[in-house]
Amino acid sequence: MGRSISSGNGRVEVKICAVIPCRDHGDSLGAVLEGLPPDIPAIVVDHASDIPVGRGGGICVVRVDRGGGKARALAAGFGKASQLGFTHAITIDADGQHDPSKASDFAEASREFPDSIILGVRDFNLPCVPRERAFMNKFSNFWFWAETGKRIGDTQCGYRSYPLSLLRRLRCRFGGFTFETEVLVRAVWAGFSIKEIPIPTIYSGAHSNYRAVSDTAKFSLMNARLFFMSLVLSRKRLRAISLRAGGSGRNCIEK
Repeated sequence: MGRSISSGNGRVEVKICAVIPCRDHGDSLGAVLEGLPPDIPAIVVDHASDIPVGRGGGICVVRVDRGGGKARALAAGFGKASQLGFTHAITIDADGQHDPSKASDFAEASREFPDSIILGVRDFNLPCVPRERAFMNKFSNFWFWAETGKRIGDTQCGYRSYPLSLLRRLRCRFGGFTFETEVLVRAVWAGFSIKEIPIPTIYSGAHSNYRAVSDTAKFSLMNARLFFMSLVLSRKRLRAISLRAGGSGRNCIEK
């Protein structure tokens, strides 16, 4: 579950788990859990599913009420992971569009770069990718570059590995589906690095909890505000407002 590694700060013990937010994806959740490498335990966050996720299979289930969107579910999962002594959390969607066996690649990358966010990158040039998804990803990538001056290949991928120590320091203002993009921007502003690894591109046709009109509007509003901040504030100030000591907003880890 963990091993000592060398990093810039000396010897670090890396203990890794998977955090899987789930809202009404009970039909695909079982296959996701079965596909995880045996040395990566799972924390399932049941975000007010109509049919509650059952306990079993050696997993830990955290239940949260409806409200706060995916950001709330992730924060609750990160909080539980921190309570259990894990140092890193790999986030995996419950709808089957992430290959759970690839969690071992994220774990290995986190052992090599324990202070970095490890980000999965999909190939959006494949014919299986819906055109609107490819457009939204390019749109999001453009705004990330405009806000940070850095380019990455897949700002919207939810398959990631987070150092929990990093999340404890960050402050984010937006919730729901915007959280995963905002946390990347805030991490860069705060001086943290992002490492990318390729993952399979899977579109299974499973239902999504993304609300096309309202969530796209929130995403656009977030990017407008972050871009304006990047124009008018110094790098020093951007770093300060992205960290707990200097910023307002919510914690990325729910206690």
